[in-house]
Amino acid sequence: MSLRLSLWRTILNWLLFHLAASFLSIATLGAQEKGDKNFEIISHRARLQLFPQSQTLQATDTLKLRLLNRDAEHLELTLFRIYTTSGVMLKGRKQEFTHRGDKLTIGDLPSDSLFDLVVTYSGNISVRSEFTGLSAERAVLREEDVLPGGSKAYRFVRLSLVVPRDWSTIAVGEKVLQETSGDTTTSVWVFDQDLPTIGWICAGRYAEQAQNGGEVPISTYLFQEDSASATSLLLLAGEALHYYSKTFSPYRFPKLAMVEVDDWFAGRNALAVASPSFIMVKKLALTTKDTYNQADAILAHEIAHQWWPLTVYVEEHDVAFLSEGMCEYSSLLFNESKGLVGRRDSLGNHPLLHALISKIIDGKDIPLQQKVDMRTIPTQYLKSSYVHNMLRRLLGDSLFVRVYHEYANRYYLKKASLESYQRLAEELSGKDLGWFFDQWIKKRGVPRMKIYNVKSSQLGTKWVTRGRVRMVGYDKFTTFVDVGAQTTGAVGRSRVFLGIDSMGNYHNDVPFEIVTDEKPARAILDPGNDVLKIQKLPVKLNDLRDPSAGVMIIGTIANKKYLMERAQKDSAAMDNSGWSFTIKEDSNITLQDLQRQRVFLYGKEEENRVVADLAAKFPMHVRGDSVTAKGETLSDSALTLIQIIENPYIASGTICWVAPLSDRAEPELLPYDASWTLVRGKDEISSGVWEVKDEDLMVEIK
Repeated sequence: MSLRLSLWRTILNWLLFHLAASFLSIATLGAQEKGDKNFEIISHRARLQLFPQSQTLQATDTLKLRLLNRDAEHLELTLFRIYTTSGVMLKGRKQEFTHRGDKLTIGDLPSDSLFDLVVTYSGNISVRSEFTGLSAERAVLREEDVLPGGSKAYRFVRLSLVVPRDWSTIAVGEKVLQETSGDTTTSVWVFDQDLPTIGWICAGRYAEQAQNGGEVPISTYLFQEDSASATSLLLLAGEALHYYSKTFSPYRFPKLAMVEVDDWFAGRNALAVASPSFIMVKKLALTTKDTYNQADAILAHEIAHQWWPLTVYVEEHDVAFLSEGMCEYSSLLFNESKGLVGRRDSLGNHPLLHALISKIIDGKDIPLQQKVDMRTIPTQYLKSSYVHNMLRRLLGDSLFVRVYHEYANRYYLKKASLESYQRLAEELSGKDLGWFFDQWIKKRGVPRMKIYNVKSSQLGTKWVTRGRVRMVGYDKFTTFVDVGAQTTGAVGRSRVFLGIDSMGNYHNDVPFEIVTDEKPARAILDPGNDVLKIQKLPVKLNDLRDPSAGVMIIGTIANKKYLMERAQKDSAAMDNSGWSFTIKEDSNITLQDLQRQRVFLYGKEEENRVVADLAAKFPMHVRGDSVTAKGETLSDSALTLIQIIENPYIASGTICWVAPLSDRAEPELLPYDASWTLVRGKDEISSGVWEVKDEDLMVEIK
C-alpha cells in the first residue's frame, strides 16, 4: 500500500510541476511584471544543494524585499507545490506562513520598507519540465522553477551551489569561490549589478576549456564526446563579443560561458537559449549536418542577447522587434564585418522566406508588436530581421548602426519600448518614421508590386531602359524599392518611391529610368531582395521549419505496417517542434483531406492509392527500387525520394511525398534546403530546387 501511495504522489507531483512550468514557459521576459504587486525582490542569496541520485533539491533562500504597499496585510511569493516549505524567517524570527498550491503566503509584515525573508524548502524534481531537469549526469534549473518568485528588481544575486564532487556549475555573474569537501563541491556565483532575470543554473560533468587572454574570460562546458567543438566556439564567441562591445556598448558581464545542454531542453524549435553571462547550446547544434542549425550559425545571435534584452530591457510585446529581431540582425552585421554571409543572413534566400510569404498570402501573419511565444512562430524572426534591414536601407548603413549604438547606451539597464526606438531613430535621422513603424511593425501584411511596360533603347553609346512599377491591390503600402537592369557585366540600378508622400498623396504607379553601357537582358524589381514583399518562390522542404497542422496519408496496398511506422516516427519527432498530425490510410481519404494546408504522402505508387492518383503532378518519379536524379539512375533499396510541391487543391498549401525505395530505407522527414532530395537515412545523396519564374518581379527584354 505504501508503494502505491508513493507512486501516486510521484505522478501527481510530476503533473503539477509540468503544468506549472509549461505555463511559465510562455512568458519568460514578462516574468518580472507578474505576481504580487505589493513588493519587489531586490536580491537572492540562495544555497541550493542537488542530490542527483534521488533527484531532489534542498534550498535556503534569503530574499531582500522592498515593500511597495504599506497597507498590505500579507505577501504572496510563487513557489511550486512540488516543494515542501520547512520554515520562513523574517528579521531573524520564525514567521507564520501558508504554502498552498504554488503560492507561499506570509503575513504579519514589518513596518520597514526593506527587509530580509529567509525561506527553507526541499522537493523532488524527478521528472523534467520543458526548461528544468535534474538527472544523475547533469542539471538545468530555471530560476522560476527552483527559487521563490515575485516581481523582480534585482540589484544583487549570490548563488551557493552544492553538487557532487566531480560536477561543475555555471550561473549568472562571477565564480568567487569553489571548495571541495568529501563528496561535494561548493561553488559561489555573485553578480552585483542591475539584472532583469537570473535565468538558469547549470551543473554537471563537463569537459571545460577556456580562452587565454582576451577582453572577457570566455569558456566552454561541453559533453566529453562533443568537446572537440570547443576551440571553434571560443574563437567565434571572442570575435562576436569584441564586435558587439565596439559597435553597441561594452559587454557588462564578468564572463561569457557556453554550456552544452540536452536536446529535450526548450522544445525542438529552440537550438540555444541565452541566460545572463552564458549561453546554453543544445547538443543538436553541435552534431547536426543542417548548416542552418549548427552552432556557428546561431551563436552570434545568442551572444547578442546579452545586449538585447539583457542590457537594454524591453516590453513583452516588443520582443519580436527589439529582442529577437535585433539579435538576428546583429548577427548579420557581425557576419558582414567578417566578410561572411550565411543562409540566416541572406534574407532573400532565407529558408523560412517561402513559409513567411505563404502565411502572409493566407492572412495568417501577425504584427511584430504582439505578445507571443516566438518559438511557435519561427517566421517572426525572419520578418523582424527583414524590417531591420529595410530600416537600414532607409537610413543608410552608418546611421543605422549608430541607432543601435545610441540605443544600447541611452537605455543601458533601462526598459525601452518600440516608441523609444522610433523616437531615437527619428532624432538621429531627422526623418518622420511613424509610417514605417506603423506599417511594418504594428500592422499585418506586405506589399505586392509589379514591374511592367519595360523597353530598352540605344541612346548614343548608352542604353536607356524605361518602364513602370506599380503597387498591386487595394492595400496602401509605402516603400522605396530598387529597380535593376541586368547586363552581362553588372546590374544598373534606380530607386523609386511608392506610397504616401509627405503631402499625403498616394502614388501607386511610378516610372523608372536606368542607363547602362550595354543592352540589358532583363529588368528586375528589387534585385537585392531588400524589401519584404509578395513573391513567387520555389517550395522547399525548409517549410517544415514552420510548425503547422497536417495530415499524413499512408499506403495500404503494400508495406502498410512499415509505412505506418515511418509516419508515426516523423509525427512524433515533429510534434516536439509544434506540429500536429492526423495519420490516415489511403483507402479512407476524401477531397477535404487533400485540401489541408500540409499534406504528407507515404509510399510509392504501387503502395499508396493517393500517390498513384497524384504522382503525375510531381516532377520526379520512382520506378521500383530505382530513381533518376540529374540524369543518373540510382538503384539502392536503402534510398528514399522526398519531394514537395504546391498543393493543387488549396492556395499556399503543400504536398510532400516520402517514397522509400524499399522497407530497408530509414528516412527522417527533415527541413532540407531543397525541393527534392534523395537520402540514405539522414544523409543527402542528391537534391535540387524547382525552377520558378516570377513575372511580377522580372521582365525579359527583347
